[in-house]
Amino acid sequence: MPMTTKSTPLSLLAFLYRELTPEDTRAVQQELAINAMLTEELDGLMMAKRALPRVTFSPSDQSMSNILAYSLACPVEA
Repeated sequence: MPMTTKSTPLSLLAFLYRELTPEDTRAVQQELAINAMLTEELDGLMMAKRALPRVTFSPSDQSMSNILAYSLACPVEA
Protein backbone atom coordinates (compact mmCIF):
# COMPACT_ATOMS: atom_id res chain seq x y z
CA MET A 1 0.00 0.00 0.00
CA PRO A 2 1.65 3.29 -1.05
CA MET A 3 2.16 6.12 1.37
CA THR A 4 -0.52 8.75 1.06
CA THR A 5 0.90 11.26 3.54
CA LYS A 6 4.13 13.16 3.62
CA SER A 7 7.15 11.52 5.20
CA THR A 8 7.17 11.18 8.96
CA PRO A 9 9.95 10.30 11.39
CA LEU A 10 8.73 6.69 11.20
CA SER A 11 8.87 6.62 7.42
CA LEU A 12 12.35 8.16 7.55
CA LEU A 13 13.47 5.41 9.93
CA ALA A 14 11.97 2.79 7.63
CA PHE A 15 13.77 4.48 4.72
CA LEU A 16 17.05 4.53 6.66
CA TYR A 17 16.79 0.82 7.44
CA ARG A 18 15.58 -0.03 3.92
CA GLU A 19 12.24 -1.35 5.11
CA LEU A 20 10.04 0.49 2.61
CA THR A 21 8.53 -0.82 -0.59
CA PRO A 22 10.24 0.39 -3.76
CA GLU A 23 7.30 2.74 -4.38
CA ASP A 24 7.48 4.23 -0.88
CA THR A 25 11.26 4.54 -1.19
CA ARG A 26 10.84 6.59 -4.38
CA ALA A 27 8.24 8.78 -2.65
CA VAL A 28 10.60 9.53 0.25
CA GLN A 29 13.48 10.19 -2.17
CA GLN A 30 11.33 12.65 -4.12
CA GLU A 31 10.33 14.42 -0.96
CA LEU A 32 13.94 14.54 0.26
CA ALA A 33 14.91 16.20 -3.03
CA ILE A 34 12.62 19.18 -2.34
CA ASN A 35 12.45 19.37 1.46
CA ALA A 36 15.62 20.62 3.17
CA MET A 37 14.17 20.16 6.67
CA LEU A 38 13.38 16.53 5.92
CA THR A 39 16.91 16.04 4.60
CA GLU A 40 18.32 17.53 7.81
CA GLU A 41 16.12 15.21 9.85
CA LEU A 42 17.35 12.21 7.86
CA ASP A 43 20.96 13.34 8.35
CA GLY A 44 20.35 13.49 12.11
CA LEU A 45 18.89 9.98 12.09
CA MET A 46 21.87 8.72 10.09
CA MET A 47 24.27 10.25 12.61
CA ALA A 48 22.35 8.66 15.48
CA LYS A 49 22.44 5.27 13.74
CA ARG A 50 26.20 5.50 13.29
CA ALA A 51 26.59 6.47 16.95
CA LEU A 52 24.84 3.35 18.20
CA PRO A 53 27.35 1.00 19.77
CA ARG A 54 28.17 -2.11 17.83
CA VAL A 55 28.85 -4.33 20.79
CA THR A 56 27.85 -7.81 21.65
CA PHE A 57 27.32 -8.79 25.21
CA SER A 58 28.52 -12.05 26.64
CA PRO A 59 28.89 -12.95 30.28
CA SER A 60 32.30 -13.31 31.83
CA ASP A 61 33.60 -16.76 32.71
CA GLN A 62 33.10 -15.91 36.40
CA SER A 63 29.45 -15.01 35.80
CA MET A 64 28.87 -18.28 33.96
CA SER A 65 30.52 -20.21 36.78
CA ASN A 66 28.30 -18.45 39.34
CA ILE A 67 25.17 -19.24 37.34
CA LEU A 68 26.12 -22.89 36.95
CA ALA A 69 27.01 -23.20 40.63
CA TYR A 70 23.68 -21.67 41.62
CA SER A 71 21.85 -23.97 39.25
CA LEU A 72 23.54 -27.04 40.69
CA ALA A 73 22.73 -25.93 44.24
CA CYS A 74 18.99 -25.52 43.54
CA PRO A 75 16.78 -28.50 44.24
CA VAL A 76 15.10 -30.07 41.26
CA GLU A 77 11.33 -29.87 41.37
CA ALA A 78 9.36 -32.81 40.06
